[in-house]
Amino acid sequence: MGKSADITRRTMLVTAAAAGAGFAVWPYRSRHVRDIPSGRVVLNYWEKWTGVEGQALGRIVDRFNNSQNRIWVKRVTMSDIVAKSMVAIGGGDPPDLVGLFNFNIPQFAEAGAILPLDELDSTKQLLPKHYAPAVWNLLTYENKIWAGVTTCYSLAIYYNREHFRQVGLDPDSPPPTVTEFDHYAKLLTQFADDGSLKRAGFMPNIPNWWPHFWPAMFGGTFYDKQTNRATLVSPENIAAYEWVANHPKLYGKMAAQTFGSSFNRTFHSPQDPFLLGKVSMILQGPWIANFIGTYAPTFDYGCFAAPVVEELYDPTHPTGILEADVIMIPRGCPNPQAAFEFLLYTQRQDVQEQLATDHSKPSPLMNVSEKFIHEHPNRYVHVHDAIIKSSAVRVAPQTRVWKQYADMIASAFDAIWAGADVRSQLQAAQDRVQQLLDTSALRRKQRQSMIGKYP
Repeated sequence: MGKSADITRRTMLVTAAAAGAGFAVWPYRSRHVRDIPSGRVVLNYWEKWTGVEGQALGRIVDRFNNSQNRIWVKRVTMSDIVAKSMVAIGGGDPPDLVGLFNFNIPQFAEAGAILPLDELDSTKQLLPKHYAPAVWNLLTYENKIWAGVTTCYSLAIYYNREHFRQVGLDPDSPPPTVTEFDHYAKLLTQFADDGSLKRAGFMPNIPNWWPHFWPAMFGGTFYDKQTNRATLVSPENIAAYEWVANHPKLYGKMAAQTFGSSFNRTFHSPQDPFLLGKVSMILQGPWIANFIGTYAPTFDYGCFAAPVVEELYDPTHPTGILEADVIMIPRGCPNPQAAFEFLLYTQRQDVQEQLATDHSKPSPLMNVSEKFIHEHPNRYVHVHDAIIKSSAVRVAPQTRVWKQYADMIASAFDAIWAGADVRSQLQAAQDRVQQLLDTSALRRKQRQSMIGKYP
């Protein structure tokens, strides 16, 4: 089996099993063949986005198609895109482009399922100086660049400025450290006469979408790449999840559980607890501005980088996490050079700013225009931009088992929130993750011995 032609049989078969249930909806095509002008090289571009996000990307595709007369990009909306992409590549019938997530890069790179862009970039147009350093690190793996970025985001704390005023806090001076943040949250919390929670100053499980976020506030990390070791049981991570565990104790375990569960299905809707004033401070991404504009246009909100323990506080290097949507070129695709031309187009500053504006996200690039900042739908996009460019920003560990790792952190978070011992939960999760890491490393050696190191 040639190393430049095929992904491993094991990877393809395992992914095919995972994708089995999804073949009934494979795939939905957004354009008819008759719409494609004659004489064009046609690129099939699989993407996961639907709704307004998909429409925003569609405008980028249309803009590219109308900008020249040689290439036509056909966007295909795809459910269960990770599994289906691997199956298509393994079966020898891949699309020309595929839009995935940054944490998919190690898996697809190790499997030989995608082309390193270095092979296609003969004129060196993809350069680290164009991107925020953390974004460039996220797109590269083992000294090769494997993807372009379509959108990225950082997380920050959004807060209700009116609530701050009600309790005598300055709405223009949000708390920079964990100690101050906890004090603010206590002042903002309100209980009803029956002891139920009326308003929470802050709860780390509302929403419970990023349970791996909190160690960043305490200086924790999850993975040592040099030794391939999980580092979940560290003093910093233990401190972070002990801080999490303290919240149901402060509010009352039953009150906290009842309050949190009452909003499970209401986020990003008119009943969002933040928009209703049920929570004063909340961890969210920049897209929340779109929902505020839709459902509560007069809502007076603010935004700041997540607080950190005092010894880590540096206002010039805010802390947060960075995640991204990426675009990659599958190995064996029909038109790799034309696909690379479209990928390069998506990396242009004007294109990035258009898509980021439509998605209400920051730009992944080092340089942004004044117009982008001033006309962005999120008036605090500069906060997210500063986090992305900060040396203190965190990205997901570059290991193919990160998705399983994150799921185990989420399970540990839930158990800790319910009252389980922090150290024992983290230790159990770390032990399971280490088994996955060891197994992944062994299988990688076996693949390399059979087909050689991926390009």
